[in-house]
Amino acid sequence: MQYGFRKISPKVRNGFGVSVGAAIAAYAISPYLALWDIDRALNGNNPGMLAPHVDWSSLTHSLKEEILPPAPVADDDLPGFGSSFAGAAVSHAIDVQLSPATLLSTARQMIPQGEATGAVLPNLGSIHAHFVSLGKFEAQVDQPGRTPFVLHMKFEHWSWKITRFEMPGSVQHS
Repeated sequence: MQYGFRKISPKVRNGFGVSVGAAIAAYAISPYLALWDIDRALNGNNPGMLAPHVDWSSLTHSLKEEILPPAPVADDDLPGFGSSFAGAAVSHAIDVQLSPATLLSTARQMIPQGEATGAVLPNLGSIHAHFVSLGKFEAQVDQPGRTPFVLHMKFEHWSWKITRFEMPGSVQHS
């Protein structure tokens, strides 16, 4: 005996539609809720609240890529001992020192405090957040005279995790 979707009662079909709609709506607002939770962790200086929102291996890897100099282009060019040693030292420091507490203090130094509220993430007019793809989300905090602070998140293990961030720098006027 074969049952088609049309033979299911309208009540069941409507319930299924409502359930699917609710799941899509929950997914659509979930990165904003994660940002709100991250902001609360920053405001409360609570490393324990921040830790579940970070993919530590991805963040460590991206920080090393951003800070360490690129590898030599030619195969026969070996880096000098000084640059090789410095790269290894920086890589080791990131591996050893990156923790929820150091990430909190770094974020508090990079992101300006909101003037009126004292919130780490300032008013919503200076934050631009959007989906980059179905499983990736990006939040950008604009800062006058500086490039924006950009936070990259990825949906993994049923939650949004910080995988990378772009540090703000001075705006170059040409």
